[in-house]
Amino acid sequence: MLVAVVVVTAACSGSNAEDTVPDQTTSSTSAASTDTPDTTTTATPEPATTSAGPTVTASEGIDEETIDRLTVEIEELIAETEQLRGLEFLAHPMVTILSTEELAQRVEADIAEEIVPEELGVETRVYQMIGLLDPADDLEQMLLDLYSEGVAGFYDGDTGELVIGGEATELTPYTKGVVVHELIHALTDQHFLFNDDFEAMFDEERYDEGAAFQALIEGDATYFQLVYFEQLPLADQLAAAMEELQRIQDAPSYASVPDWLFNSLAFPYETGRTFVAELVDDGGIAAVDTAYTDRPVSTEMVIHPTRYAAGESVLDVPPLEIAIDGFEVLETSTFGEWGLRLILSDSPAGVAVQAANGWGGDAYQILYDDDDVVMALAFKGDSEDEAFEMAEALQGLVDSLGFGEPVGSGGGVAYNAEDGRYAYLDRVGDGFTFVVATDATAGATAVDQMTIP
Repeated sequence: MLVAVVVVTAACSGSNAEDTVPDQTTSSTSAASTDTPDTTTTATPEPATTSAGPTVTASEGIDEETIDRLTVEIEELIAETEQLRGLEFLAHPMVTILSTEELAQRVEADIAEEIVPEELGVETRVYQMIGLLDPADDLEQMLLDLYSEGVAGFYDGDTGELVIGGEATELTPYTKGVVVHELIHALTDQHFLFNDDFEAMFDEERYDEGAAFQALIEGDATYFQLVYFEQLPLADQLAAAMEELQRIQDAPSYASVPDWLFNSLAFPYETGRTFVAELVDDGGIAAVDTAYTDRPVSTEMVIHPTRYAAGESVLDVPPLEIAIDGFEVLETSTFGEWGLRLILSDSPAGVAVQAANGWGGDAYQILYDDDDVVMALAFKGDSEDEAFEMAEALQGLVDSLGFGEPVGSGGGVAYNAEDGRYAYLDRVGDGFTFVVATDATAGATAVDQMTIP
């Protein structure tokens, strides 16, 4: 849920990972282009020649001479991208260049089409229940504002189209970096055919797995984009950084959204970039290619690359199957380490990171009716101590939200707030169950149907 609302929105319009480009002025590694790309086995064995160049279209009002010049610049960026990434295009990329206003309109229309107001309304009520949103916050508008203001370009996996924003009269150093980022998406999708699998993860509510895969996809593009920037003359690097800073200053929504939401948007780029950097350091570009087939299956693996390298598995926690009269199930999925960090975003510094670090596996379910929402979680830690630490952190969250004093109930502890809210936690060994609800009867009904994993 917490991860899904952001990731699915970012994957709108055919799983286009729409890109708000992170800071280009720093990189966790030195230029990866010094690695000799290894030959990889791709999903398409016979590369097509790209000698004819890309197909470039642009907004109305841009003359043919300008389009021809932009085409030449993009051809040069294609060649640089292939060299950086160690792969060649199997088909000619298609590039559409829109004005900043047109890009914002297109992104906003795509996201508005994908958002289901009823579902987002339920998620908003859950976020309010656990203290991540205030009663007056409009999550739908926040997302529309963030994407329409922050997106510099995107890759449409359904059509293979790269859409780039700007005034389209010239490619600035910053815009060239965006083009490289999107070209890497197109290039890797041609070789590893990730788009359909990525879409399926969210269609099937495999949200933590989808967030991990998105981190690989975006981390790949962001890492090599930064390598591209590092190779530019210093003046161009400075110009790109200044342009990005100006874009941030011109996007008032950046300062108005909660930190957890902004962090959610940044996760696949920032944490994904670090993950890819570790892969390159350990095994060169070939290790990144391998990750598309030997994928990280949880955000834990992305956050802790050594656990991915060690082949650490996710502990089995059966999906929840809760039935409450009058309630519908919104979603049944897995929070993962990153999702639990987000839930604990307002906890004291370090608590969320430390508690979520012991994640072994989980299953959650969200249920709702016209008035109330229920969030149920079954958690298994890497050890008994790790489970205790996460349980303690969740109890701290409930305490901070004014649910009242805990009382013993059925082997666990229950909270019954004066306004009708309810919470329950029961831990045995390395597992526990946790329920939080806006209605005590519905919450207790969920508890009765849960088993500690």
